[in-house]
Amino acid sequence: MTLRDSFADAFKNLFANKLRSGLTMLGIIIGVAAVISMTSIVEGGQRKLVQSIERLGTNLLFIFHASLTPEEQRKFAGRSTGHKYGDALAIRRLRPELLVAPILQFKKQLRAGDRDYSGQVTGTVPEYQEVRNFRPAVGRFLVQEDIDEWRRVVVLGRDIAEKLFGTGSALHREVKIGDERFSVVGVMEPKGSLHGTNYDELIFVPVTTTMRRFTGNDHVNFMLVHVPNRDEMEAVTRDIHSLLIQRHDGVDDIRIRNQGEFLKAIDRTLWIFRIVLGGVALVALLVGGIGIMNIMLVTVTERTSEIGLRKAIGAGRSHILRQFLIESVSISVVGGLIGILVGIGMAYGFGDLVARAMPGEGDWGAVVLPSAILASFVFAVLVGITFGLYPAIKASKLDPAEALRYQ
Repeated sequence: MTLRDSFADAFKNLFANKLRSGLTMLGIIIGVAAVISMTSIVEGGQRKLVQSIERLGTNLLFIFHASLTPEEQRKFAGRSTGHKYGDALAIRRLRPELLVAPILQFKKQLRAGDRDYSGQVTGTVPEYQEVRNFRPAVGRFLVQEDIDEWRRVVVLGRDIAEKLFGTGSALHREVKIGDERFSVVGVMEPKGSLHGTNYDELIFVPVTTTMRRFTGNDHVNFMLVHVPNRDEMEAVTRDIHSLLIQRHDGVDDIRIRNQGEFLKAIDRTLWIFRIVLGGVALVALLVGGIGIMNIMLVTVTERTSEIGLRKAIGAGRSHILRQFLIESVSISVVGGLIGILVGIGMAYGFGDLVARAMPGEGDWGAVVLPSAILASFVFAVLVGITFGLYPAIKASKLDPAEALRYQ
């Protein structure tokens, strides 16, 4: 019997028992579909998060004030005073090619006419829009003259502008922030939310005005630094760290985080999801393999007389082994192909709905990876070979005389 005849005979036997063959394939179908759909949802989530982070700027350094231990506080008493606006100016002087945006944030009540809103006010500088890739849709952002002259101007996030002024134009309208009157000079483009922060509800004022009108000192919460060349991130980090330690009287109260670290942390977290979900799906494939083995053992028992007849007329052990192995592999191949179609449908259908129902940043679309399709299909075929091998060997070892007498 040729290989082609073996495949033809295998499919003939499968179609002769459609219901049994279909139920046997079910485990393979579910396993392959689960691998594809689950990995697609996780991949879609990863791309959404990365896009959201990069939409708010690339090649960024985040400079925070580090909390000191009680021992360090005693040792450096009076010397560790946190980040100041002057630190940002010093970084600019050290590396003029960098874009530096000091950030000073505080909560305040805003009022425009009979409407009010309690929100987070961000004191910053013109570089912020370049650092964060966040620009006004209407009007302008802060300019250097606003910083130099401590102007009382404000740029509103889109949602804030709508809450305070409805559908009307907010430009050149007056807003009270606390007890201070500010003129609206711009409304930001829609940006959406990331990690619990709604960037459409931010309120921007000159950092110098913030220090003069609200805080009364030159401290800032943190600083953002954009590095034009990604390859220089580590060198810039070292230079800034050394400069700030010197400016902070020798106290190492600086923590600098690279944007790449956040992306790596996200990737590590999502890899855990990939492993867990992939493991669940692979278990389903293994269960499907056990189903193949059970059915093939039953098939060997049912076809014992046929096996004896084939051996009696000259079929060798290799022919019998190949015949039953091809049948088990055919089940896994057909099941795998159906599972691919079902998995893609789940990824773009059910999987997409599940992702959109997730809280926070769940509005991503599933991304089907060719590598996931290939891996799941190859594993399905290997399952068919592995779990079909024992029944095939058992069939090939049957004694022709005993097999012919089997009832």
